[in-house]
Amino acid sequence: MTFGLVEIVQLIALYHAGLMGVVILLHPRLRSLGLLCISFALHMGFDLGLNTGLVTLQFDITGAFGLLYGPFFYLFVRDLCFEHQKTHWLDALHALPAILVAIVRPEAPISEVLGYLSLGVYIGMSLMILREHRHLTAEIRSDTDVASLHWLELVLAFFAGLAIFDIGRDIFSASLRPIQDDIILSTLIMSVPILFSLMTTRSLNHQKQKAAFPETLNKAEFTDSTEPTDTPDFNANFIDVDQLVRDEELWRDISFSLADLAKHTGLAPRELARSINAGSGQSFASYINSIRIEAADKVMAESGNTKQALGDIHSDIGFASQATFNRVYKEQKGITPAKALNAQPSTNQ
Repeated sequence: MTFGLVEIVQLIALYHAGLMGVVILLHPRLRSLGLLCISFALHMGFDLGLNTGLVTLQFDITGAFGLLYGPFFYLFVRDLCFEHQKTHWLDALHALPAILVAIVRPEAPISEVLGYLSLGVYIGMSLMILREHRHLTAEIRSDTDVASLHWLELVLAFFAGLAIFDIGRDIFSASLRPIQDDIILSTLIMSVPILFSLMTTRSLNHQKQKAAFPETLNKAEFTDSTEPTDTPDFNANFIDVDQLVRDEELWRDISFSLADLAKHTGLAPRELARSINAGSGQSFASYINSIRIEAADKVMAESGNTKQALGDIHSDIGFASQATFNRVYKEQKGITPAKALNAQPSTNQ
């Protein structure tokens, strides 16, 4: 039995994704990612079996795997965004199209087309969940960069790009030389387990940061209520809250959250968020960051244009990193902190 380039790559991908999937299954909140890895490993296994003759055409169910990637990806995104997400038997219905295709085994390219359509729909659903998580992050946490899932949006875009690229490869495969097609296919295959590894690493870090929100929480609790936000109660609350935050310098805490502020004030998080929206016209994160930027300007004004002023300023005023400080400062001021510092009168003059 002779293995070509594609078969060798499939064998490596099968081993890598399969082993990784089994290990990931040990993490309850990453089980959907583990099932995604195992599905890909099985897909590679059946493809390898068909290419080497170990699997006959009557057992060819490779078309069904394309209908599993979208559902498992969606469930993985959902579990990463919202904690205490209970596994329900209805989740198993997501696999029903794949089971039907495995039983019926429609002729090509029907199963492939269904797989691409399914992936597109589930990627769209995943992006909707990520958008809600991004909104809630701004309303609940001040360290939005730490809790951000922007990387996952890029992963979704990359998988969509892979699907489009694979469609193009199928369309133009007749015009490619066999060796060219093998190299392209091998590259596509190997990129998937590599991406799975990156997703696992970032997901574990996301869990460490406790950046998932309760499943009962949604953005409507903060902004979509029919109760107007410009009522005297909300405005009065904000005056008291703003004084507390500034007097006790709560904003210096890098991981300061709406829940932390609720403990200091005795107000419910929802009421706090709406009070801040009403009084400042900003989300919780933007409000806290605006105070931090005010503190940064004060530090730079007092130090003149000495470059030491930018050394550890970001941690002193509550930012997790210099990059985050630079980004937020430019968003609010239109220039970088370095340019703002240079504009200060020199203490040496």
